[in-house]
Amino acid sequence: MGFFEAILSGIVQGVTEFLPISSSGHLVILHKLIGLKEPQLGFDIFLHAGTLIAIFTIFWNDIQEIFTTKKRLGLFVLMSTAVTVFFVFLFGGLIEGAFSNVKIVGAMLIVTGVWLIFGNLVRFDTGPLTGFKAIVIGAAQGISSLPGISRSGATISTALFLGMDPKSAARFSFLLAIPTIVVAFFFKTGEVVFTGFNLNYIFGLVASCMVGIMSLKLLLRILYKNRFWLFGFYCIFAGILVLLLL
Repeated sequence: MGFFEAILSGIVQGVTEFLPISSSGHLVILHKLIGLKEPQLGFDIFLHAGTLIAIFTIFWNDIQEIFTTKKRLGLFVLMSTAVTVFFVFLFGGLIEGAFSNVKIVGAMLIVTGVWLIFGNLVRFDTGPLTGFKAIVIGAAQGISSLPGISRSGATISTALFLGMDPKSAARFSFLLAIPTIVVAFFFKTGEVVFTGFNLNYIFGLVASCMVGIMSLKLLLRILYKNRFWLFGFYCIFAGILVLLLL
């Protein structure tokens, strides 16, 4: 992993982690285009750590509240995380294998596109977050472990489908990302230690953080204007191109 590839990957991660177009899917596509033959799972975790810092930067007040005045929200985050971890534990081998197949990424991008459009235009329920909704959103995040399924797209669209308002849906989605990324980071860091650490991982992390802060602010503006679902058409189009050309 060279300096240029690391910075470019960090920029792609920063943009696509928060916009609902699948960061993992775009990284697989990017790495194929620049000639990296093996999945860069260890490096990808460092990129996710950069966007995790971006989440802390934007949602710091909300993070503090789940330990003080909104402990019930913190409980829902833990419930969702437990469901996600259970899903990944069951299907971890299949998920990692999918990172080696760009055609799967293309198909999952199409799934993301349909999910975004359906989840943002149809309402199953109304009302605030409940334990049941937290479990369903956690399952959606588990599915988003597949490359091509957007984590933010899956969780926010599912929350909107379940009747949550856009602001609450976005807040819960990104609070939910924190324990998930932390667990994945420490789990994969062990592999990086044994396979070799590359200083360019840090450059990628910094780039993903800086770009991530800007793209997260942009996403929140788009979401509050009820235009979130429009990214679905991009995902469907990108998925079709991947299936036809890569």
